[in-house]
Amino acid sequence: MDKEQKKANENLKEFIRYSSNPWRIVWTNFVAGVFRGLGAIIGASVFIATMIWLLTLFVDIPLIGEYASNAKNTVIGYVNDTNYNDEFERMSQTLENIEKALAKDKSQ
Repeated sequence: MDKEQKKANENLKEFIRYSSNPWRIVWTNFVAGVFRGLGAIIGASVFIATMIWLLTLFVDIPLIGEYASNAKNTVIGYVNDTNYNDEFERMSQTLENIEKALAKDKSQ
């Protein structure tokens, strides 16, 4: 058996081992989804911050300034409208309630 066949056999064995455990597949996909979501959030934040910064550079230019100012205000308005602080506060309150309930159950 040459090296390529050995490598192919090892890859096949690893694939069979991976696909025979459904929880491993679920866990792998869960972790991948979490990191994709974090990447999307970080990427969108960097993109929006860069756009706002670029728009502030053009505000003082005579002909383009008015349009840049309007676009900047639109972007800032959108960011302010989609602020998720309320949801984060509710999640924080829910987690605190869960912690209190767990501490109460633990003490009993």
